[in-house]
Amino acid sequence: MNRFIIVPLVFLILGSTLCESDEAMCRQRTAAHTCASMDCSPFMYVRAYEEYPCDCYDIEKLPHKTKIWYHIETSKGKYGYVLGDHCWASVPQCKS
Repeated sequence: MNRFIIVPLVFLILGSTLCESDEAMCRQRTAAHTCASMDCSPFMYVRAYEEYPCDCYDIEKLPHKTKIWYHIETSKGKYGYVLGDHCWASVPQCKS
C-alpha cells in the first residue's frame, strides 16, 4: 500500500480514538504546570504515550505566537496544564 495513504489512516485512527475518550496523550515526557503558562512552575512530569483525562484547553497569547495548554488530571489526582507542543487532545476551549 502507498505510504501516502497509510500515514493519514494512522492519524485518523489515533485521532478518532482520542476524540472519543476526552483524554490527552503526550508523545514525550513533559512537565505539568500549575497554570497555562511557562511562567508557572512545573509540579510533576507526565509520561510519554500515557493517556490523561482532559476536559479543555487554554490559549496563551505571546508576542509572536500562541501556545495551547491542555488541562489534565495527573495520575496523582492533581490538575495541571501540559503544553500542546508535546501533547494532543480533542476537547473544547476552557471557559473563563
